[in-house]
Amino acid sequence: MAEFNELIRNFDKIRDYMRDFYIYGFKSRNDFKHKSPRTYDNEKRRIESYMGEYMKWDYTKSGKTAFISMDCAKIPVNPLYAAWKSKVFTSNDIMLHFYILDILKTNGSVSVSELTDRICEQSGVTFDVQTVRNKCREYIENGIIVSEKKGKALLYDISEQFFDGFLKLAPNLLEAVKFFQGSAPFGEIGSYILDNENKKNDTFSFKHNYVAHTLEDGVLFDLLSAIRLNQKVEFVNYSERSNWVSTFDGVPLKIFISAATGRRYLCVYKTLSRRFFNYRLDHIKSVKVTEVCEKAQEYRDLLEKNIDKVWGVSFGERSRSEILCMKLYVNEETENYILERIAREGQNGEVLRLEQNIFLYTKEMFDSNDISPWLKTFMGRIIQLEGTNQAVINRFYDDVNRMKKMYDIEG
Repeated sequence: MAEFNELIRNFDKIRDYMRDFYIYGFKSRNDFKHKSPRTYDNEKRRIESYMGEYMKWDYTKSGKTAFISMDCAKIPVNPLYAAWKSKVFTSNDIMLHFYILDILKTNGSVSVSELTDRICEQSGVTFDVQTVRNKCREYIENGIIVSEKKGKALLYDISEQFFDGFLKLAPNLLEAVKFFQGSAPFGEIGSYILDNENKKNDTFSFKHNYVAHTLEDGVLFDLLSAIRLNQKVEFVNYSERSNWVSTFDGVPLKIFISAATGRRYLCVYKTLSRRFFNYRLDHIKSVKVTEVCEKAQEYRDLLEKNIDKVWGVSFGERSRSEILCMKLYVNEETENYILERIAREGQNGEVLRLEQNIFLYTKEMFDSNDISPWLKTFMGRIIQLEGTNQAVINRFYDDVNRMKKMYDIEG
């Protein structure tokens, strides 16, 4: 039987399990039907080794359920970053890592043949030149070393941009790194720097700290690269609700972040249907770049022209937009803050004063379903609601009537 190893060979697998534990949570061993019980046990043990005190258990009718629980406002560093720092490697990988960096740091520019000879001499282990060359290529891609051609020889050297001792040159940047690791996409980079400098975040805490975002950063990096290079992509989308796996393609244009939930969405333009669509980033399993799109900037300009009509993340099911009108009562003498709130949150909707204390808010958008939660925050002030999507209006009034029955309210 293979020995358990807490290191990760396939990040997509651990990402799925971490999402199940953290986001969906409260699942028993029998609820994981898509993998074998042994795979579940191994992945759970890996997560336990990373998460430590944040792993919790409870007992329900379906058995023992495991989940991740934490107060995100009180954690100094995202514990999910540990998954990025646990890559599988061989003994040769470790040996080559230290010998290559030590030799290059001591001797400066060295050819691959000379580097191989020195490694074999110092380690007592015979390495093939191609093996050392492949490791050097990997480190060049990661920015750890650089190469320079002199004559016919290709020489390798330590990169001056490698962050070893980086904060000693600019110690004031330490606070910026502490802030970055908890607030920005790819915050795991900041966590790596703090680890390298043996520093901890003892300055900042974040009220809205969406720690699970780090599980999406691999996909996010591929998408942002495609956006920058004007490339089309194919991506695999998985729906947890329906267990449906689908493959879509399109031109990635923008990443949206919900101010309400913190979820991140990919906005793509599908050339065949000639429409914009948004997909949740945490549902995208993999991304494949296909080809350059010559009209990418044209689609971005078109998106900017239409973005004002998107209330949340939906572009609706039809090409034409919808109009919603809300008539409400606001006491002008004592409740001016309500009008200020509408101006602040109403996304450039038009506000008209019909008469004293009576106002009309009008907004044009692609999908008026998205505005329903916001409308309900004005419950008790709404006099009348009308719109071109009658289904949304009917649903609003149905919810009001259900609430009346629930609380036994008359009139």
